[in-house]
Amino acid sequence: MKCVFLGIGSAFDSGQTNVSILVECGGNRILLDCGFNAGHACMNMVPDAHDIDALWISHFHGDHFFGLPFLLGSFFNAGREKTFHICGPEGIEDKVTQTVNLAYPSLLGKIGFGVVFHEFKPGDVKFVSGFGVSTCAIDHSGSAQAIRLECAGKVLFYTGDGALNDDCTQLAKNAQLGILEAYSLDGPVKKGHSSIMASVNFAISARIDTVCLVHLENFVRTCRVKNVLKQFSLSDSTVIIPEQGQVFEI
Repeated sequence: MKCVFLGIGSAFDSGQTNVSILVECGGNRILLDCGFNAGHACMNMVPDAHDIDALWISHFHGDHFFGLPFLLGSFFNAGREKTFHICGPEGIEDKVTQTVNLAYPSLLGKIGFGVVFHEFKPGDVKFVSGFGVSTCAIDHSGSAQAIRLECAGKVLFYTGDGALNDDCTQLAKNAQLGILEAYSLDGPVKKGHSSIMASVNFAISARIDTVCLVHLENFVRTCRVKNVLKQFSLSDSTVIIPEQGQVFEI
């Protein structure tokens, strides 16, 4: 399983692309979230419009799915014919349709490929585009869900945004890779978000081999690196802060 970090930034970090990860396994590719500017990064890294099979949207905030009109428009311009699978929480079809129609009212009627929606409730287990997909609720906004991807004996856990809970711990058990939102260092955070210290403790509880921290607040990522690295020493897991464009394989 190969993961390409197309973006690692938080919602309003002007210097970084919004969090978005392209996961490849067994010849199939699924994109995890596609925020404001993530669609551009995706098409720069994956110029063939047929090379992405599916998309997971973790929740309905702009930095996680407002790049979708650009992505679908790019597919259309490139002459895509292959069916595209869009997965996400309840209401995914209506949210996507509304967003795309606001951006380009005639686009959905013109695209020459099928779009199949897969709606997930917490606890659902489905098979989409070569990946086993399991979800749980995470403490963020509305219907936000974390995801467990399984393919060829490999396991990835991705939070989207949110404060980690017991259901997340169970879903992430023994994952080889955990991609976790960690907005702050160790103190109180905005409601519905996590911290580096919480992520380290979570990795220990869930027995995750390697943790990649994303969505860091800009000041934490750029000015408190020494404090961040100190927290890493407390974990038996390998903990890294990926750079945009970095490739990680498990």
